[in-house]
Amino acid sequence: MLTTIAIQIPGGSAVYVLLTFILLMYGLKKLAWGPVTKIMDERANRISDDLDSAAKSRSEAEKLQKIADQNLKESQAQATELMESTRKSAETQGKKVADLAQAHADSINRQAQVDARQIKTAALESAKDQIADLSVSIASKIIGKEISAKDHKALIDDFISDLEKQDNPTSVKEKV
Repeated sequence: MLTTIAIQIPGGSAVYVLLTFILLMYGLKKLAWGPVTKIMDERANRISDDLDSAAKSRSEAEKLQKIADQNLKESQAQATELMESTRKSAETQGKKVADLAQAHADSINRQAQVDARQIKTAALESAKDQIADLSVSIASKIIGKEISAKDHKALIDDFISDLEKQDNPTSVKEKV
């Protein structure tokens, strides 16, 4: 086929066409092909750099995500530990308050028992004195003469003591 084209073109013009074609190819190479391949190479390099940068960014993002997850776990563990510590502290404080309240209640109870005994003793002493005075005045009126209050009081105290000894062992045990 080349021979047919070369046959149709006159001899001098075939060389001219060939030289023109070579010059055109050289010109295209210098003017068009070089800049186009240079642009394509730059674009390929930029794309490669962008892909590398994206991979690097992704790797950094994964590292940051791992760090954030670890920080979150640590924060949750600290929050749980703080809540547990607070709960234990509240239980301890509650127990201390309850123990203190129980001790105070026991102290009040003991003091109330002491006060009750003192009031009972004072009431018995007052009743003894009133009974003695009343007995002396009744005996004086019945007998018609005056018995010394001291002798009469001694008799009444002995009588009341005997009554308390008979009555007291069971009543004191029941009250205590």
